[in-house]
Amino acid sequence: MTEEYVESNMKKLTLIRHAKSDWSSGAASDFERPLNRRGNKAVPLMAGRILERGSVPDLLVSSPAQRAVETTVLLAHELDLPQEQLIYRRDIYEATPATLVDVVRQLPDVEHIALIGHNPGLSELGRWLCAQAPEWLPTCAVLELELAVADWSTVAPGGADLLCYDYPKK
Repeated sequence: MTEEYVESNMKKLTLIRHAKSDWSSGAASDFERPLNRRGNKAVPLMAGRILERGSVPDLLVSSPAQRAVETTVLLAHELDLPQEQLIYRRDIYEATPATLVDVVRQLPDVEHIALIGHNPGLSELGRWLCAQAPEWLPTCAVLELELAVADWSTVAPGGADLLCYDYPKK
């Protein structure tokens, strides 16, 4: 009996907006703003929902802004992902949808990636990929998309199906 290898022509991209941040933290800049208490509670909640769906990403790719890093580290802990499966990219912070598309097209060849970042770019990327995506992602929202591509470099507008849209207050 021989096993035939079938290359997958589908990828999953999960867009996750950073959790709620602390505007009164006294951070010197927007980039350094940390999560607030509500944000620190929302990440484990959403990680639990990801685990319930059995949809754990292979890789987390995040903005290096403090609130995104904290979201990513908490998420990785809850999903039992090692540090080697976390990537931080400066170009995700304050990114336009076009920049985020470039980031996606350069992603490593794994089946499921979560991109952790900021609005408005993240919400706009969701709409660029999938007409059914919401107009605006609230903090700690999870938007899971399935793309009919074998390689991230071929991602195109409207090429994704909505698998899941969830957020803490839902």
